[in-house]
Order: sequence, then C-alpha cells, then structure tokens
Amino acid sequence: MPAHGGLQHSMHPDRVHFFCLREESVGCLVQDVMAWLEEAFPAHSAETWDLVGLQVGDPKAEVKGILVALDPTCQALEEAASLGASLLVTHHPVWLGSLKAVRLDEPPGRVIWRAVQRGVQILCVHTNLDKAWGGPNDLLADFLGLQGIEPLAGGVGRIGVLPKDMELSELCRILAANHPRVRVAGPQSLRLRRVAVCCGSGSSLLNEARNSGAEVLVTGDVKYHDARQAEAMGIPVVDAGHYATEKALVPWLAEKLEQASLQNKWGVKVWSSRDQGDPFWEPE
Repeated sequence: MPAHGGLQHSMHPDRVHFFCLREESVGCLVQDVMAWLEEAFPAHSAETWDLVGLQVGDPKAEVKGILVALDPTCQALEEAASLGASLLVTHHPVWLGSLKAVRLDEPPGRVIWRAVQRGVQILCVHTNLDKAWGGPNDLLADFLGLQGIEPLAGGVGRIGVLPKDMELSELCRILAANHPRVRVAGPQSLRLRRVAVCCGSGSSLLNEARNSGAEVLVTGDVKYHDARQAEAMGIPVVDAGHYATEKALVPWLAEKLEQASLQNKWGVKVWSSRDQGDPFWEPE
C-alpha cells in the first residue's frame, strides 16, 4: 500500500472500483455523503413529483463503502453487501408516490426489507442529478459531439448543435455504437444540425424540443402515442433506451464520490455496479 494518498483502480475490466488511500482518513457518516450530494445536486432542483435523498436507513450510520447503481434492486443490495459497502447510491428512487405498506410480496417492500437485513442504506439522486451540468444529459450530448449546449425544459434535457450536418440515419449509427436498441419514429429522410437530448424517459418533451428549434429528440421509453405525435409534428424522436441513455452516469457519479472521499478524507471505497444491466433482453 502506498505511504501517501492516491488513487488505485480495480484491475477487473468490468468494474470501476476506486480506493481512497489516506492514512489520515477520518471516516464519514451517511449524513456526510448526504450533505455533499445536496451541495452538488440540490434537492430543491428536483421535479416536484420526484423523491430524492435518503430513502432507507440511518443518516448517522457509518459508511463502510459506497456502491453506485442505476436502480435500487435486491440484486444491487446483494452486490453492495458482498463488497462490504453499507451505502447504495442510486439514480432511481425505491418508490414514487405514496408508499402505503412495506410488504415482502411487493417490490418496494422487498427492497426496503432486504436493505434493512443487509444493513445497507439507500440514497437517491434522480431529477436533481439529471439537471446538473456535467451530468447524464451532458454525457449523452458529449457522446453525440454536440456543441453550444443549452438547457432544455428547465434543465431536464439539453439542446445543442452537431459539428456538421448529418443524416438521421448517421446519427442513429453513432448512437448504436453504445446504445444497441435504437428505434426511430417520425420522418425518415432528414438532414440534422440541432439536436435535443433527454436521458431516461423524455418523449413528453417533444413540444419543447421543437419550440427550441431542435430537428430531432434523442431519449428513451418512447410510447406508442408519443411516436404517433412525432409523426404528426414532423420531428423524429429516437428511442435509444432508458438504461442505455443513463448507464454512463454510474461510473461518472462513482468518480465524483471518490473525489469527494479524497478531498474530505473519508477513506471510503467507492464501486460502480458491475452486476446491473439493461432489464430488457432479446430472444434468440
């Protein structure tokens, strides 16, 4: 082990794993991580319907390790426990709306129960993270090479300009390199320059995208009637998948938390989930 602070990456090719190596580390509590996340991604910036912050656990619990994942699933909790992580930081909340019961035969209750059993706290940063500069929407915009990026719909999405005009089919080929299930609705033969993006589920932003001068909207979770609306409006909507458009935020957020651990001398290991993938699969 080095005699001074430093960054050491896991040698496993599929896992982003950060070690904070500082002899003078002071440790941290869940509330310390909560405070850092609040400063970076303020809860007041989240959508009014959203649930963010600590959802399961004790704010005064000691953090023995952090696992970052997209979804708060039982599988993610088992991964955290196997690594010795006592805090699971996720993008999506355990539940939305009102939770009227904690039951083992229902998904939210099962996750909460498992978290308590494993001693793993669950902390969520959702639409407050989506709106953050440098966050998932900017990662997607950067992947497409967009320039002059501006907020779309109050920051929920982004809009920018391609470095050159290109056919819609070429844009889809670029997306397909990292987003394997690309679908398109709306006009087919178009040359594009101005592109709107919204990670996750953003087809409801079609009007905002068009009114902002976008010639295409790239998002995920496009429903049938939204696809018909795109046809009628004459603006294509590209469905690159909910998971695929958000997966890049996991290692990005893990690195941010690792940097916070170094700066604040927490001495906490941070992992990026390896076991969680796209819930959709294609039959052979």
